Amino acid sequence: MTENIMHMIKILSNQLSRKINNFAKQFGLTGVQVQIIDYLNHLPQNQFVYQKDIERAFNIRRSTATSVLQKMEENELIVRNVSPSDSRVKVISALPKAEELQPQISQFLESSNAQLLSCLSTLQRHSFLKALEKMPQELAREEKQEDYTHE
Repeated sequence: MTENIMHMIKILSNQLSRKINNFAKQFGLTGVQVQIIDYLNHLPQNQFVYQKDIERAFNIRRSTATSVLQKMEENELIVRNVSPSDSRVKVISALPKAEELQPQISQFLESSNAQLLSCLSTLQRHSFLKALEKMPQELAREEKQEDYTHE
């Protein structure tokens, strides 16, 4: 029997997206917005975050990041200020409204992670987490090679 790994990952991805979107819905947010809030709230206070950082961290396109961040700004979850080092880019910061949600977001993410990993042994968890780190890196490397050969 040949496993269709892409299909299995897609099913898991869909389940996880539904889970985080259902959680986010109670705050009038999307799952991506919740994840961005968590990302911003876990950075050191003095670290600047730009849209490019969010695009990279979540592997999303510029247009997607722009629309999500604009909506978050409209909802007073973030603010975008001109960077002190480059007036062409904006620094993204979480506002108090987003910071107030962090305890609930952290609790949800921690319990979700524990639930996901609970069906695995310690060795399986370690191997699974290593594979999760390695696979996107490998796919990104392949994409770069494909882009290079198509130029």
